[in-house]
Amino acid sequence: MAKITIEIKNCKECPHFKEERHYTSDSFETAFDWFCKKKKNKKIAGYVEWNDKIEVPDWCPLRA
Repeated sequence: MAKITIEIKNCKECPHFKEERHYTSDSFETAFDWFCKKKKNKKIAGYVEWNDKIEVPDWCPLRA
């Protein structure tokens, strides 16, 4: 079996990343909740805007 490693800067680059739209009363506001599919949809961060710099959490199952 081959072992493949990838280097990522944040969870958004991970193949196990999932995001869902975080709706607010302001229709022009765009934010997302980030989840890890590898950890049974554990929430990585809530209310993430486009310019937020969210680091890979310590509990990441793929963190080496």
